Amino acid sequence: MTIHGTPFEFTVGLWQNGSLELKWKCGNPSGTVGTIYQVKWRIGGATGGGGAFTFVGATGVRSFTDDTLPAGSTPVTYEVAAVRSTTRGNPAQFTVNFGTGGGGFAITGIIKGSVTTPVKLAA
Repeated sequence: MTIHGTPFEFTVGLWQNGSLELKWKCGNPSGTVGTIYQVKWRIGGATGGGGAFTFVGATGVRSFTDDTLPAGSTPVTYEVAAVRSTTRGNPAQFTVNFGTGGGGFAITGIIKGSVTTPVKLAA
């Protein structure tokens, strides 16, 4: 029996204060209530160049605003997992690359596995 879905279709928004707004979809089975999402990050991208994942927070909805990233962190890999009681679903990971353009800081790509997808800005 599946307890939790795996998050997918990540979108990222960059706020003027440098915070990232993360959004995702997750198909949890019907009847599951009280699901929270644990959010972790690792600086250095998908290869783990930055070491272990660091817990940054939890949310009861499919979005999270991260204001914990140190300036100059690039790339950063996020891990999001659905959790209910003591049961944790399969985590999903995606990497956000940053760059400069248009006179400022910008998100240049989101990588899920080995596939780079166009940037989707969270609304």
